[in-house]
Amino acid sequence: MSAGIRWSAADPCRAFRSRAADRSSLGPRRAATAALLVILLTGGAPGLAATLTGRLMIAGAPSSDAVVALRSLAPVRPPSSGAAAPHAVMDQRHLSFQPGVLPVLRGTIVEFTNSDDVEHNVFSPSAIADAFDLGTYSHGQSRNVKLDQVGEVHVLCNIHMEMEAHILVLDEPYFAVTDAKGVYAIRDVPAGEYELSVWSNGWLPKTEAVTLPATGETHLDVAAPR
Repeated sequence: MSAGIRWSAADPCRAFRSRAADRSSLGPRRAATAALLVILLTGGAPGLAATLTGRLMIAGAPSSDAVVALRSLAPVRPPSSGAAAPHAVMDQRHLSFQPGVLPVLRGTIVEFTNSDDVEHNVFSPSAIADAFDLGTYSHGQSRNVKLDQVGEVHVLCNIHMEMEAHILVLDEPYFAVTDAKGVYAIRDVPAGEYELSVWSNGWLPKTEAVTLPATGETHLDVAAPR
């Protein structure tokens, strides 16, 4: 991992935490108000999280359809076993997979829909996806695959050899695909330290260390060699 640069934000909540710590000097109503302020300002309440935005440049040019992903450097609480599996869609339209690059969380069910007026046969030779073959199906139909292993899934069509896509199965849900100008936005990221990695037809050796606050937007432009 490269040395990178660490971005951090000042802690605006120190005074509130200090006051809330000494609740014995407050009345019940004032103590409850102070506690609520601490929860709201430190991101303890549901729905409060940071956003990481920026622009990806590879070999000096904006890079589209690349994946920017964050990996937490602290232990991550595993998802609840009772939670419903995430769901994503990869369509087949105009003899192409849309999107052509799809990052998903491990355990996601990917639905391969057929919006073309011709038949398709979606398959993958990738071992982490058990080298699935969904068979031939027509317009308006779909087939599902659950992806339980981390890694890259190469997606092809047995009927149209020019069709190709990539699914990246990741352990954490903090990722984004860059747009035509190389811009990305990773939303709803809890406060903490992360390692940022870039995928563009393969994982690049370039990484960055990033520290995110509890709320607000942090901007980080990333420049990587090809």
